[in-house]
Amino acid sequence: MFLLRLKSIHCLVALSLILSGLFGFSQAAEVQSNIPAYSGKIKIALFTAPQDSPIYVATQSLREGIATAAKEDSDRYQLVQYTLQNSSQVLQLLEQAADDKVQLVIGPISKEAVETVASLSYLPVPVLALNRPSESSPAELFLSIDLSAEGEAEEIVKLAIENTAGSDNAGKNFVILSTNNPYDEKLARAFEKELAAAGVGYEKRHVSKEQLAYIKQEMRGKGLRGVLFAMSAEQASLIRPYIPLELPVFGTSYTNPMNQADDMAAKTQANDLLGLVTLEIPAVASSSPQFAKYKSQMEELGRDQRHLFALGVDAWNLGKQWLQWEKKGEFPEGLSGRLSFNKDLDSRVRRTMEKVVVKPETDTPE
Repeated sequence: MFLLRLKSIHCLVALSLILSGLFGFSQAAEVQSNIPAYSGKIKIALFTAPQDSPIYVATQSLREGIATAAKEDSDRYQLVQYTLQNSSQVLQLLEQAADDKVQLVIGPISKEAVETVASLSYLPVPVLALNRPSESSPAELFLSIDLSAEGEAEEIVKLAIENTAGSDNAGKNFVILSTNNPYDEKLARAFEKELAAAGVGYEKRHVSKEQLAYIKQEMRGKGLRGVLFAMSAEQASLIRPYIPLELPVFGTSYTNPMNQADDMAAKTQANDLLGLVTLEIPAVASSSPQFAKYKSQMEELGRDQRHLFALGVDAWNLGKQWLQWEKKGEFPEGLSGRLSFNKDLDSRVRRTMEKVVVKPETDTPE
């Protein structure tokens, strides 16, 4: 199997592994908070991980996005922070926030803590979680928004099915190409789940270096519908030249070659991945004036960190609007995607990113 170099692993991959609970941090005995006295402003709290934890470091840009958006509203709102030491203290910390007259909590973000919140039938304060629980929360005061692999897999599979619809592809299968990397495996399983739910046939293959010489011939004879890459842009760019050119190829933002810090590598991989249908956040893909005020700050961040910063801005604005207690909401100009929710259906905030098609040396929105 291909070996992924540690330094080239996508930042969102590391974050996803952390959020999924593959990395943990030591538990502490006390709930920590440092809340200023009542200021007459509406308090919105952010639940953070301990500062010595991997997740705290990985989500720095997320906190910066929330803080930037909060600063714009500082005349009316007050952002306060609580440290959540471990998931068993979630309810205790929520009760403390309610006692401190917090009107909304943004977070938590770790998978375990979000699952704990989502399992509660009653919440003492409204919660906008920053990860996707396995099941929708029964609590009326719960919403969740995320950057999960599952969310992007759902969107890219939908695009793949729409882009390949037609009688010529009737009965044909997609092929999911993956590696033995844990994140790639997770993404491949998400693709499988979405294709199965849509009633579309598929097969999955782990691609090794030794198979490259034969893969083109094998795929040409199978009459496939398209290819879903469950791997990094670096890996996909090595495989793409061996795939028949007529086969359409798809991948999440993880496979987007322009979504990395090394511009030279991005350009090289974009040439190899010509025609790849992938995803990008509107703050990067769109030239909307809505995003102009964040441009200088986002340009100082690596490409991956921009996703987290954008989500932070969106989480603040979404939470602020949710305090109007509408059961439905539409936010078409989110930095991280077009956002919507309907509490009559479930507790999930749906996020739709921009569809982009990889072209030589650049991504161009369609």
